[in-house]
Amino acid sequence: MSTAFTYHTTQNNNVIATLLHAAKRVGAWLAQSSDHRERAYEEAYLAESTDRYDLEYRMRELARANPQPSWMSGLSR
Repeated sequence: MSTAFTYHTTQNNNVIATLLHAAKRVGAWLAQSSDHRERAYEEAYLAESTDRYDLEYRMRELARANPQPSWMSGLSR
């Protein structure tokens, strides 16, 4: 008595796997807080700087776009 297993790799399996992977990624993105997404965007933006002067310019630009309350001004040091 022999048992033969056949595996069918069809394009439908690949489509389903791709859709499941995409759904997991969207779910993970939605699970992140908006603060986490904003922080990731800022870090990626700063990482694109070409030199120290560009980095400092970008840091000032982000600081101007997101001003901190006056009582928090000394906490970052």
